[in-house]
Amino acid sequence: MRSVLEMIIRTPRALLVFAMLAALAALAALAAPESAVAQSRVLQSPRTVPDARLAVATGRYAEAIAFLEKVSQSDPAWMDAQVMLASTLALISRFDDAERVARAAASHPQQGREALSTLGEVLRARGKLNDADSAFARAVAAHASDSLMASLNLALLDQARGRRARADAAFDRFIDIYNTTAQTLTSREMLAVAIAVRELGAGNPELFKDALKAMDRAISIDPANMDARVALGELFLAKYNSAEAQRTLDDAREINPNHPHALVADAARLVFDGQPGADSLLTRALAVSPEYVPARVMIARRMVDVERYADAAREVERALRTEPTNAEALGVLATARYVGGDQKAFEETQARALAINPRDGAFFVALAEGVGRVRRYSVAADFARRAIAVDSTNWKARSVLGMNLMRLGTIAEGRASLEAAFAGDPYDVWVKNTLDLLDTFKNYDETRTAHATFMIEKAESPLLSIYLADLAERAYVQFEKRYQYSPPQIRIEVYRSHADFSVRTVGLAGLGALGVSFGTTLAFDSPAAKDAGPFNWASTVWHELAHTFTLGSTDHRVPRWFSEGLSVWEEHNARPGWGMGVSPNFLDAYRQGKLVPVSQMNDGFMRPTYPEQIQFSYYQASLVCDMIVRDGGEKALTALLAEYKAGRTTEEAVQKVLGMDMKALDKKFDEFMRQRFAGPLAALAAEGPEYPSGMTAGELAARADELKGSWRAQMLAGTALVRARQPAVAIRMFERAHALFPEFAGGGSPAAMLADAFLSRGDSAKALPMLKAIAMADESSYSANMSLAAISLSARDTTGAIEALERAIYINPFPAELHRSLATLAAATGDHPRSVREREALVALDPVDRAEALYQLAMAYNGAGDQAKAKRTVLQALEEAPNFVKAQVLLLTIVEGKAP
Repeated sequence: MRSVLEMIIRTPRALLVFAMLAALAALAALAAPESAVAQSRVLQSPRTVPDARLAVATGRYAEAIAFLEKVSQSDPAWMDAQVMLASTLALISRFDDAERVARAAASHPQQGREALSTLGEVLRARGKLNDADSAFARAVAAHASDSLMASLNLALLDQARGRRARADAAFDRFIDIYNTTAQTLTSREMLAVAIAVRELGAGNPELFKDALKAMDRAISIDPANMDARVALGELFLAKYNSAEAQRTLDDAREINPNHPHALVADAARLVFDGQPGADSLLTRALAVSPEYVPARVMIARRMVDVERYADAAREVERALRTEPTNAEALGVLATARYVGGDQKAFEETQARALAINPRDGAFFVALAEGVGRVRRYSVAADFARRAIAVDSTNWKARSVLGMNLMRLGTIAEGRASLEAAFAGDPYDVWVKNTLDLLDTFKNYDETRTAHATFMIEKAESPLLSIYLADLAERAYVQFEKRYQYSPPQIRIEVYRSHADFSVRTVGLAGLGALGVSFGTTLAFDSPAAKDAGPFNWASTVWHELAHTFTLGSTDHRVPRWFSEGLSVWEEHNARPGWGMGVSPNFLDAYRQGKLVPVSQMNDGFMRPTYPEQIQFSYYQASLVCDMIVRDGGEKALTALLAEYKAGRTTEEAVQKVLGMDMKALDKKFDEFMRQRFAGPLAALAAEGPEYPSGMTAGELAARADELKGSWRAQMLAGTALVRARQPAVAIRMFERAHALFPEFAGGGSPAAMLADAFLSRGDSAKALPMLKAIAMADESSYSANMSLAAISLSARDTTGAIEALERAIYINPFPAELHRSLATLAAATGDHPRSVREREALVALDPVDRAEALYQLAMAYNGAGDQAKAKRTVLQALEEAPNFVKAQVLLLTIVEGKAP
């Protein structure tokens, strides 16, 4: 027997189900002679209680129930059948039936004690804590075979009611039990030990390792113990080990694809990893168990995350009808009520939770995490403090407080809280990563302007602060006027490592974004962050600063989609080319009905169903802002923000400001899209007949000539003709494509193909308009701007060259020649402020010939009429090179007061 079970521990996942079924068949054969051939009929209807156990273990609940209900009371396995029947009925939400069966079995005069623990579990699942307590106590007193699990459940009930010392004393006894009787414990008893040790881990984190070992042991004893498998997966996830959690839960779901707890646990893992699919798993869990409380609680939490507060409250209230005392459900309901603006309902829910457990720090942690996820960081910190006040050893509360203080820019206090959290729980990877990041802050400089403080790595600070200071102050003036809000000092952190930026944002590496705004604290990638890829760092700063004002002006109540849409809209208005633009893929998504309706825009950001949906949602939200401004002016945007600040829902705000309901808004936006992109939509829709495989370049060209209105026909032909080395014909195809969809000029666009073709032929005149189109459509195209600058210079278009170089700086500010060229052109056109800025940038780049760079900067200052700075700087040049003749002459000129 042991060899069969141990085999499963070492079995590859592909063979896991077979090995598990084989082991269970062996168990069944030992338990009942007639089951000797069970392995050959493992998927047939149960004929014995061990067969029914196999059916339950593999998720065939209806078959198991049908058999178990027929087991005669005279059958020696009747009590086992009743316990299994009650548990299975409860698992699929047939609570009335489960309680009826468990009570009937518990009343049996001889064997009733064996059903008491299961009865207690059913009663607890229905929120009947006093009755559950009584059933567990009776099971322990009667020395039932499941009394160890009953003892654990009594301790868990004490813990849930705030009787911490009593619960911990009970948990502690399980360690003695393990040390003295480990070899004789059943799988279920070993799981009881594991859970007790896990709970003790809150006071001694080293015990988490022992809990993991005990869970592994419980699984090795009984591979069908799904509770142990799911508990192990959840423990891995709680300690941020998503990879092990996935492997464990994958194993569990391969054994039993219909286990509600496993489905919900895996949904939580997907959310943790930022992967799609959680909603479908939750739907499957509810299909199996319609009133499964953890599933409904998670659905409600996800509704809060997308700011559907009323829907969240309804969902979690349904869960509470099943289990009125569920602490997690009460936490989510309180969160929904609070952020939904229903203070009275919030206070009632809070009182309800604290009546069960007056020391429920987890309740306030749930509130803190919930409001934090909808960007109410100050409120989140307050709730975390309340959690600590009622439970000073709640390390999660201290970590949540620390993270939110960091988001608020209160770095020293945030660090102190995180250090306390880490001392209590050194396995919290998020806290550890953040503390490691804080240790690197000594490598950063802090500089200030009137309205912003910049934290930039020392090597980059002299250069980037030149541009960031200007950007931040210009944005402040513009946004303060538009949004009628004056934020306090803004903190802007710039990270050279994208992994560091990711840790600062979510505690773990791997975040896909380039910047984040917590309100008055911003963080984003440095342009030197190689793993971030090329991007326009200036537009990123502008985008995040816009959030500072839209969040602040609404007390952080603006919906995520509207705040993101306004930030992209502000990018578009700040400079030509900034912000996301339209693409064929975006319009295809619209044509295929894959863009979310405006009424559900938050889903596009928070619950994407395909990889590009988040990016599409940013642009879509900005288009909604365009439509609102077209019809109601910019004042309509700020009027909506005012309604959000007043606590209105989107439905209420839209009705009051725009005079329509959400259904009408969805329809209006659809009309706007069809009008705004009428030409490109028609060109994309003109597909023609299906293309046979293996078409030659000539055949594709002929098809493109037939379908002159088809954008794809032109692009397919043009691309094939380039490969066939027929550039002249390819150019004709790309020119048609560009005319059909001129708004799309980014990577892979007709404009990009034409620019390459013309440049390869040395035709700068024809390349020029294509390069301009690229620069106006792709904010991150460094090479296009540099080519544009060179062609403009050769055409003596100094203004065009300056504009192109200026755009290039905001993509890659590190090449010295870029700054040198721009400084020279600025000086030649009398643009002294720009010339000074670029000469300052060259000095900040720490050139080899520092004396020459300082001399040129002094010349720029002198040309701008700032003799004081010119004198100070030329003296610095002479300190570097005392015999520098040009610097000596300039100093003499300045001292004598001669005009530059």
